[in-house]
Amino acid sequence: MLNNTQQKPLLSSIKQAISSSKSNATIGTLGAIATIAAASFPLHANANEFLDGRAQVNFLALQNYQSIQAKDGAFRPEDEEQSSGFGRLRVNLQLKFKITDYITADVDIAEEPNDFGNNGDRDFSFHQDFAGIEFELLGLSGAPRENADLTLRLGNIGASPFQFKGFQDGADNQANALIGNGITDYATAENGIQLSYTESLDSGILKKYNVAGHMTTSSFGEAFQEDRGFNFRIQGTLEFEGGFKAGLNFFQANQGDQLIFEDGVASLAGLTTTNYRFGDGENYNFSASASSERDTHVGALPGLDQSIIQLNLAYQPSPETSVIFMIGETSDDYTFADADGNAVAGITYFGTNGVADASGTTFDSVSVIEGESSVAYYTLEAQQYIIPNKFFVAARYSHAENTSDLIEQTDNEVERIQVSAGYWINEKTLWKFEYVDQDEGLNSGGQIGRGFDGFTSEISVKF
Repeated sequence: MLNNTQQKPLLSSIKQAISSSKSNATIGTLGAIATIAAASFPLHANANEFLDGRAQVNFLALQNYQSIQAKDGAFRPEDEEQSSGFGRLRVNLQLKFKITDYITADVDIAEEPNDFGNNGDRDFSFHQDFAGIEFELLGLSGAPRENADLTLRLGNIGASPFQFKGFQDGADNQANALIGNGITDYATAENGIQLSYTESLDSGILKKYNVAGHMTTSSFGEAFQEDRGFNFRIQGTLEFEGGFKAGLNFFQANQGDQLIFEDGVASLAGLTTTNYRFGDGENYNFSASASSERDTHVGALPGLDQSIIQLNLAYQPSPETSVIFMIGETSDDYTFADADGNAVAGITYFGTNGVADASGTTFDSVSVIEGESSVAYYTLEAQQYIIPNKFFVAARYSHAENTSDLIEQTDNEVERIQVSAGYWINEKTLWKFEYVDQDEGLNSGGQIGRGFDGFTSEISVKF
């Protein structure tokens, strides 16, 4: 297990060699990431094609059941005594259109309480969850290549520093071997542009490489206020003979110019922050929060001048076996604070001035002060099909340490263990069952307070 002293030199050296990965033309909030992961495992339900292949349609639905409790000492005491029960049905309609041989468009329409569950959890409307237009520039220029493509995407851009593993987004869960995502996935979709290049090689140890870069605004809607800034990503992937893959990712945001300080404290009210500061929603839910809360992730960074550097390694020697290791660091020039300007470990904190009090009151910080906040983290994930194309087991261990300059460097870690099994009832229907156990230190930036544990299950269809 790497400690913070061991991690930072490695992460510093990583920053010297940034490259990027092509996300293939696909549909879904992070469909490109899920496609890369799913390609190494048995493929099941594919898209339904219409109009001589010019239109592709997938319908997805998911029902979950959970029996999860927050641990003693949680920020919100009501989370410690929850009832078991069923979650809301999640539904996605994914459409992809081949406009010409070199232009495609996609849209994912979702009723997804993970993202759109606010308004007192009464909002049952369908929303555009992800959409864009992609131009294959080599073909459009009259120089198409069978082994390479150069793609410009306009619209929603799926952004995350992880690669090779599946991701859960509403009903789109079948590429994720487990049920939860990760405590430091930092995944989202925003508006912008992305340019990506991929090339397959006929001989040699290297089979394929991908590079990509994007620029987005920190909003899934529209945000034009003064000094809003942009988010930038550059990403690279190498795939070798024998099933070894490596990827490197770098993100940088510049939203800090929006801040207005008074007596050393600035308010976040009305500001646009990076959507990937907490990651996307998960299918764990707590009674004291809305469905769309991101309170199972590490919430240590405000998401203003945030940077992320992450290295991803995967070994996938066969369609039945996968081992993935991810290590990274994210930092920001600002730290969450209470109303008096005292630094707190994360957006959610307990009591007055960050000190626990008898009333059990919890707060969500809307203030920041100058001072670096940072999280160093790593994740190990494995999946193995016991019965090919039918039954698999999977596990993930995630560790994150709040290394922020102004936070006490004791009791500052979050750990999550996930153990899962999945059974394909048929090629379109997947049942999954998972045990999850998360521990959170007082200074960790964990948003539950002490963590949680329990069992959860999902059954999903994709056709």
